[in-house]
This record gives sequence, structure tokens and C-alpha cells, in this order.
Amino acid sequence: MIGEIWTYKATKPSDNLEKVRPVLVIGDDKENGLKFIDINYVIISSSASCGKYDVLIEGNRALNMGLARESVIKTTKIYTGSTTKLGRKICDLPQDIKEEFKSKYNEYQNSIIENL
Repeated sequence: MIGEIWTYKATKPSDNLEKVRPVLVIGDDKENGLKFIDINYVIISSSASCGKYDVLIEGNRALNMGLARESVIKTTKIYTGSTTKLGRKICDLPQDIKEEFKSKYNEYQNSIIENL
């Protein structure tokens, strides 16, 4: 599941409405020994611009991966949610995009720690 793109019924913070959207699963709490497993995920947006820490998945590449259009992995939009809101698996994140994501995510996390 980690490193895979799934559909997810996410609640939009702006209006509290649920919207099914693609997300990249970046972690889970299976090792915590809890009865219900949560996941950590980042949003994949087709309408947001690409920021400093984000990863762009360009047009045809996005389509070939199963996304509807060119998309941006928003490394700064990190959420925790229930696995019960997962829909269907879209794809495994290709290795080159995974490496770019890890690099940008690491940069973002370091910037947070450095600014504490």
C-alpha cells in the first residue's frame, strides 16, 4: 500500500464536504498494534499549481498511470485517515517519481525541523 496511488474519500478542509480524489499513501500505523489501521497520505491535485516541494506528473505520463490529467503530488498536504475511506488502487508510483517525491518530501520535512 505504501508508495501506491489510491482513490480516497477525503474531506475538504475548506467546506467539510467529501470528495473522492487520488492520494499517494506514504505510511501506515500497522506496527502500532492498533485494532484499526490508519494511513498517512498526500493529496494529488489536478487543479493546483506546482510549488517548491511538489512533484509534477505531466500530461501523458499521468494518463498512462491512470490519473485523469496532469497532476501535482502535494508533499506539503500530509493527512492521516482511515483505510476504510480507500477506494480503488490506481497504480504503483513509478520509481523515478518516487525518488523525486522522497527528495522533495525530505527537503520539506527538513525545512520544518530547521524552523522550529
